[in-house]
Amino acid sequence: MKLVTSIYTLDELMLLEDKLDYALIHIPFYSVNYKDIDINKALDYCNKNNIKPILSLNRIFHPKDLSYVNELITKYKNDDILFYIADLGALNLFMKNGIISKVIYNPETMITNYLDMNEYCNLGLNACGISNEITINDLKKISKYNNNIYYQLFGKRLMFYSRRKLVSLYGEKSNNNYPKNNIYLRESTRDDYFPIIENENGTLIYRSYNISLLAYINDIDIKYGYLESFDMDINLFKEVNSIFYDVIHNNIKLDMAKIKLNELNINIEDGFIYKDSVYQKEEF
Repeated sequence: MKLVTSIYTLDELMLLEDKLDYALIHIPFYSVNYKDIDINKALDYCNKNNIKPILSLNRIFHPKDLSYVNELITKYKNDDILFYIADLGALNLFMKNGIISKVIYNPETMITNYLDMNEYCNLGLNACGISNEITINDLKKISKYNNNIYYQLFGKRLMFYSRRKLVSLYGEKSNNNYPKNNIYLRESTRDDYFPIIENENGTLIYRSYNISLLAYINDIDIKYGYLESFDMDINLFKEVNSIFYDVIHNNIKLDMAKIKLNELNINIEDGFIYKDSVYQKEEF
């Protein structure tokens, strides 16, 4: 397994450089969630420090925007980098450009079984993202047939993404001007606070807690394990990244790693590790 770490700024890249296998670089316009980072500077820094870069293009693209995707592909297709996407239209462009082998395709919740996994991987993809809303046992079953898997091991998980500007629409409806970042959504029947972001790509809502599969890291056979730093102090995340990196690279034993992670007092919940999601109709 190789570790993939989320990178939103050049400062984050420099802070985490000592323990990075792959850096997932969230770039403006192309990535659903981003801050501010210069692609060329980030790629240059990765090359100089033996870090494998992955460019995140995981937004859903309107047909009129696919020309920009093709421009980016043309610019970087000969470089030693990977591309992370979620859009089928973008996937088609990578196929036409003959570099499908450089693509990690992750449609978030869509791939939940080995049959779908095999169909996508047969296209020649580098790896596929498996849904984090299936159980750990289902993940293990899929990996027995095909282990070219990209899977989130830690962090807040993106649970909702829409191209609609929902915060703005709600503000118009209620005659209020709400901020678009650093805000949280709370349902009337729950105590959880869900981070919500609105940008030009649409609206994103994350789960209120962090997931962690550290305890299962020696039991799962996957190609890439992803760590997400969103909504976490970067210095705290550095410690998390270090723990996962050291376990994967056999620098520390798993038992010691679990102790170190627990000492950080991070809000971690099981999510769907043990139990499938169940959808029930509302009673009227």
